[in-house]
Amino acid sequence: MIDLSTRYLGLPLANPLVASASPLCESIDNIRAMEDAGAAAVVLHSLFEEQLDVESTHLDRYLAQGAESYAEALDYFPDLTGYNLGPDGYLEHLRRAKEAVGIPIIGSLNGVSAGGWIEFAKKIEQAGADALELNVYYIPTDPHLTGGQVEQIRRPRAKREA
Repeated sequence: MIDLSTRYLGLPLANPLVASASPLCESIDNIRAMEDAGAAAVVLHSLFEEQLDVESTHLDRYLAQGAESYAEALDYFPDLTGYNLGPDGYLEHLRRAKEAVGIPIIGSLNGVSAGGWIEFAKKIEQAGADALELNVYYIPTDPHLTGGQVEQIRRPRAKREA
């Protein structure tokens, strides 16, 4: 038989079939079915950094400012108040998924700040994630920035722990 084993994010996998984040990952039964079908790992849906600090309205204020001025702008950004499981539910879902299957479970975070997501990344690790997918993005909200200025913005990197 052909050896399809590989490594992904430093994890040894039986094959290169990794189920990416999708609505299928929201159900433990579906995660079990993906493992039964041959998936070597599962990436959970993303948790947005904005969900981690719901009391912060700074980003929401800028994103919503003038959003209703144009009909097509109403659906630019998702309504995060009712989106997926929220931080505590996410960690519990991750714990349950790890208990239910023998394949690696990979957490996913969408970060917007230069490091505000780091503490929650540690909680994802403590909940049992085998790895973490991090999606970092920047949404320019200052109407006075030119396109050239936005392109020159360098986000500071979080310091690595030794």
